[in-house]
This record gives sequence, structure tokens and C-alpha cells, in this order.
Amino acid sequence: MAELKNYLFENIKIGKLKLYSRFKGSFILIFHSLLPHSFPIEPKSKITTDSIDDKDIEVVYESSLEIYKSSKERIKTLESKGFNLMTYISAITAILFFLLNKDLDLVSKVLVIVSISILILALLISLRCIGIKTQKALFIDSMFDFETEKLISKNKKHICTALINNTLFNQNVADNTADILKASRILLFYGIILSSASFISYFISDKEVIKTNKMELVNSKYIDSIYNNYKATNKLEFIGLNEKIDSLKIELNKIKSDTTQKEKKP
Repeated sequence: MAELKNYLFENIKIGKLKLYSRFKGSFILIFHSLLPHSFPIEPKSKITTDSIDDKDIEVVYESSLEIYKSSKERIKTLESKGFNLMTYISAITAILFFLLNKDLDLVSKVLVIVSISILILALLISLRCIGIKTQKALFIDSMFDFETEKLISKNKKHICTALINNTLFNQNVADNTADILKASRILLFYGIILSSASFISYFISDKEVIKTNKMELVNSKYIDSIYNNYKATNKLEFIGLNEKIDSLKIELNKIKSDTTQKEKKP
């Protein structure tokens, strides 16, 4: 008796982590995304009407039409993802430019500048995923021969072959666009890591500056208190000296008055 588990796929397992190969592949992918691309090279063989049996024409036509629509929809989806990626990159870059206007230390400033540079590259790459014009679709040349200026009598076989060949072309373009989008995501990942490091470095240095300012403020208050105490002490001593001088003056005046009175007596 058959069991359901025999027809199910096995659970996805953790693969081996190869950092060097992944980094190398990412670097090649980013390098590929930055360079200009040529027009897709035509394959050596194409689907022809001889490859389609008349008995299966209805199934082949429906299937070829479905996969053709799927290829067009995939390109539109990649364009939408590229636009969303541009929005994320622009938001993070704006925050970093705001942070760059702050009073940063050397390490934080270098991290911010490198992060902005990486994110700008990611932004430029993601632009290549928007407005893809390299696509093939059924056009008037599928039904009309411009050289003979006559309509071409075609049946579902011809339409199926055109749809399948156009689908293969569009899927090739979609695969290349997906690679470009992946490269932009990789750069965004590196940019987010460096941005986080720059924010951490900024907050750590900012706390150190606040701590230093507090110490300077405490020292300044301590010095002010010492100076004020010194002034108050000097003022009290000065008042005490004035009082002693006044008392000495009074005693001298008494002595003078007593002396004059004794001299006047016979």
C-alpha cells in the first residue's frame, strides 16, 4: 500500500557554509551587474513547427501561452522589486547623509562615507532592473511579411513556436535581471552592516564626549567653588583687618586725648 510520505519531498537541510566561494561569487555578480551587457545571443537551435504534433496542438498552445504570460509577468515582478529596493536604499542613504552632517569622529565618518558609496552603487545597479525594454512579444511581423508585403498564413503551430521561443528569450532576460537584483541586494546588505557599525561608533563616541563634557563641567564647578570660597575667606579676613585697624585708631585717639589732658594740668 502506497504511503503519502513516499511522494513528499524531504525537508530542506542546512547546507555547507563556504564563505570564500560565496564572497567570490558575490564579487563576480556585482562586477557583472556594473558592466554594460550585450544583446542576448540567439541559440543554435529553436523550436520549430516540426517539433509539435498535430494531435497535441491544443494542449501545447494553452501551455505555451501560459508560460509566455508567466515570463512577461516575471519581468514585471522583478521591475517592481527593483523599484522597492531603490526606495529602501534611498531611505537609508538619506539617514546616512543626515548623520554625516553631525560632528563625527574619524572612524564614524569613514564608515558613513564607505556606506554611502556602497549604497549608491546598489542604487545604480537597481536602476537597471526598471523599465526593461529587451523583451520579445508577438508583433505584426508574426503575421505579416514586410519583404513580400503579404500576410503569412499561420496556424496554431506557428503561434506556439513563436510563443515558446519568445518565452525562452524573455526568461533569459529575466534570469539576468534577477542576477542584477541579487547583486543590488548584496550591496544593500553590506551597506546596512557598515551603516549599523557607523551608528554604533557614533553613539559610543557621543557618549564619550558627553562624559568628557560632564567631567569638565564638574571640574569647572569645583574650581568655581574653590575660587568663591577663597574670595569669601579673603573678604572676611579683610573685614577683620578693618575692624582691628578701627579699634587701634580708637585706642590711639584715646591715648592722644589723655596725653593732652595731662599736659594741660599745672
